[in-house]
Amino acid sequence: MGRIAGYFNTENTGIDPGAIFREMKSRGNYDALICTKDEVLSFSSGLEIPDISSDGSLITFFDPAMVPAMTPSMMDLSLSAEDIITVCDTDLYNWKHLSESYGNDVAGAIRNNADLLVLFLEILFKKVAADKLNESDTLSFLDTSLRQLRGVYAFGCKVDDKVYLARDLIGVKPLWYDLSRGLAFASEKKFLEKAGCREVKELSPRQILCYDLEDNTITLHDREFLSELTEVEGSEDDVRDELLKLLKDAVSVRVPDDNFGVMFSGGIDSTILASICKEVAEAKGVSVTCYTVGLSGVASSPDIICAKRIAEELGFELKVHEIDLEAVEEHLKVVVPLIEDASVPKTGVAMTMYAASVAAKKDGINVLFAGAGADELFAGYNRYKQSGNINQDCLKDILEMHEVNTYRDDTVAAFTGTVLRLPYLDEKFVEYSLAIPEKFKMSDDMNKVILRRAGEELGLPEAITKRSKKAAQYGSRFDQALKKLAKRAGFSNKTEYINSF
Repeated sequence: MGRIAGYFNTENTGIDPGAIFREMKSRGNYDALICTKDEVLSFSSGLEIPDISSDGSLITFFDPAMVPAMTPSMMDLSLSAEDIITVCDTDLYNWKHLSESYGNDVAGAIRNNADLLVLFLEILFKKVAADKLNESDTLSFLDTSLRQLRGVYAFGCKVDDKVYLARDLIGVKPLWYDLSRGLAFASEKKFLEKAGCREVKELSPRQILCYDLEDNTITLHDREFLSELTEVEGSEDDVRDELLKLLKDAVSVRVPDDNFGVMFSGGIDSTILASICKEVAEAKGVSVTCYTVGLSGVASSPDIICAKRIAEELGFELKVHEIDLEAVEEHLKVVVPLIEDASVPKTGVAMTMYAASVAAKKDGINVLFAGAGADELFAGYNRYKQSGNINQDCLKDILEMHEVNTYRDDTVAAFTGTVLRLPYLDEKFVEYSLAIPEKFKMSDDMNKVILRRAGEELGLPEAITKRSKKAAQYGSRFDQALKKLAKRAGFSNKTEYINSF
């Protein structure tokens, strides 16, 4: 995981880059790399960073547990003749495979996926210079080339007098920018707002932004994605089998070489995910732990009750993390400012994510799988029952996930130093799932039909394949905690209470 930021042409504009540093430094013990006009500075802790006023700076923070060392390739880029400097927040699953294509000498120097992306972009832009491509062709070439990457990413790349910003097509990795006074960009909206930016926008995952440092103008290149979906053919069994094949592949490429965790509610989405993770982990020689969180009390939360029963039946290693009202309130002090949204549903889900990530990190777990995307792909919400075109609504929800869900989830995970992996949002899996006939997704009395059929094929018990959906904030009982805390604090409703943070 990582956080990135950058600012150019902001001198004497009222923008305070130091505020970006101060907000990033508050994250604590993360390594930092700062590329200014004149030098590359590295720090073993974000807390060590001094105030830097140099305009034209790129900043990256990363967890040393996930990115083992400051890489020579990143340091050398600042000195290259082409003036190519890259900062990135990335989690690429095929980086080892791609690195092999560069030959043994180069591949041996690539030690992580950040290294790969930096080198990938350097080689790409050197080819752009050699072929003397114009701006339009450069953006098209960059778009096409980025499709070789399997994983999630956000980056800022300065190439001579241009700065390029891009992120993965689903939008799992966040990226915000402001053009009111020069260019400023960052992983989190709050970084820019605290610096004085007042026209902060989220970069669309389906666009690449190119900023011209000389004339202070931008070009936006539109990226095609999910625009031509042809409905898949075949029987329900055929579709189920292909779906399972793609999901197993999406899980397999994401399973790390070390022990990892799964956010586990005992619902169909997370149980399918945990079951496949268990199979892949055993084959790879690592272990997977399921994490279930909920409010403590006289009675356990519904998710905890179900998770315990299913884990015992299926042989999952399970860790339950229950927290009381006081701990919920302490968590809220972190979560609400972090996600920059005081809505009750988002706060409840973020609380679940935060509690699970904290519990996993305490166990030394750096990678956490979650089932995000399943409801949007397979019509899992009740509102789909009134849909006139289920697949079009599913497509719309997937295209808007970066605005609704992924920013919240990635920001919470990054704050805890956890890498979040979302197999249901694998691009190949998404493309296939959105093309599945809606009759395989919704019946008169059941949603996510094809996914439940996949669960049956995996041998999951009927208690799971027929279990109705319960949103994370309700299954964990954190929504109930918000209600109790709001009343105790004298607020008339949960929204007013959340806004107090």
